[in-house]
Amino acid sequence: MEDLLARLGGSPGMYRGRGDGPESGPFIARIDVTTVLRGRAVTLDYEAVSDRNGLQHIEHTVLTAGEGGRLELHVACLEMPGVVRFVETGPGEFTAYDGPIPARIVIGTAAPNALSYGWWWARDDAEPREQSRAEVRRTG
Repeated sequence: MEDLLARLGGSPGMYRGRGDGPESGPFIARIDVTTVLRGRAVTLDYEAVSDRNGLQHIEHTVLTAGEGGRLELHVACLEMPGVVRFVETGPGEFTAYDGPIPARIVIGTAAPNALSYGWWWARDDAEPREQSRAEVRRTG
């Protein structure tokens, strides 16, 4: 079974679409997927904008295999302090092992040239729940 790194590395380009969620509200999403280091990593540059809030999210993420072979996301965004490491705990599901709040990122690639990118978190000790999800398609 092909892993997420191979799927995204095989479909680089600009992805555009829409998103929504209880925390974010509706927005327009852009995710630029770039293969780096001869396919050993993929970067995802993600922006979310809305008429009401303007630029509401900007993120630079690196997807790569960690030392133990499991996939990891290294995420830098304004909502998190510094770079936060998320480790794959299931296909396309990444949980933060270090960070200020319980958080999860869920990435789906069920359809060719399509990508879903969801942020899950909880502000208390509750289990994280989806707060924002972008559904984008490759445009170039």
